[in-house]
Amino acid sequence: MADRTRKYIIYILIAGILIPLICVAFYFFSFVFGFGAGTLGGFDSRMFPVSKNSLSKAFELLYKIHPEYKIHPEWEYLNDWKDRGYDFLDSRLIYFDKPPRELYYITFIGDANDCIQKDTSETSIAIRAVTNKVTGWTLEENCSSKEKRRIEKRFDDEIISRLEIYTESKAIVTD
Repeated sequence: MADRTRKYIIYILIAGILIPLICVAFYFFSFVFGFGAGTLGGFDSRMFPVSKNSLSKAFELLYKIHPEYKIHPEWEYLNDWKDRGYDFLDSRLIYFDKPPRELYYITFIGDANDCIQKDTSETSIAIRAVTNKVTGWTLEENCSSKEKRRIEKRFDDEIISRLEIYTESKAIVTD
């Protein structure tokens, strides 16, 4: 009986030490090597009163009419979202060549358990991260309020306004 009790005590001590160590290691490595799945926040969403299919076609038209918004080949290495574990998100990259040169990672907002957002009469998108190639990908939570306003204004003025024309609808900003 004493051997069995001693065994359980050893198991409890090992678990009490290993579990916190694993948690600390996980936190450390996710911080050092970039954000992991589930930690990708987002800027304010833009909800369009159209189907996802309509909004997807509007993005296609945007890239066709304004190919300057397609990712520049020199920046292609930054398109590593699948490697980061975000391949389940339906996303688009928007490249801005005029200063400040930036790349926006935008996703459709939907059911994360479903690879394709359900096709309803409303579809939302949001900027998830921004990079200027020097600083690496930056999340909304790491932007100053001034920088967030600048990014969202640029997004609204250059992208959302065009998507509204192509979808013949008005987007609504949501949190």
